[in-house]
Amino acid sequence: MYGTNTFSFSKILSGVSKTLNIANQLIPIYQQSKPLISNAKKVFNVIKEFNNTTSNNTIIEPKKNTINSVSNNTNPVFFQ
Repeated sequence: MYGTNTFSFSKILSGVSKTLNIANQLIPIYQQSKPLISNAKKVFNVIKEFNNTTSNNTIIEPKKNTINSVSNNTNPVFFQ
């Protein structure tokens, strides 16, 4: 009945110790990578919004000024 599957205080302590060591390694990695992930999401949102605003705007061509032909009149023209 008491085979190799028995629980002992040393096995439990060893398992808790390994779990805490892994947690101590993962917590700083998570804390350092959290701002990168949140900033990446914000960058994608800005790019998506920029694409939405540029695709919704229509390009308006500027009016071309036409030059009136010069007449034989030598008087200056102040208003057209």
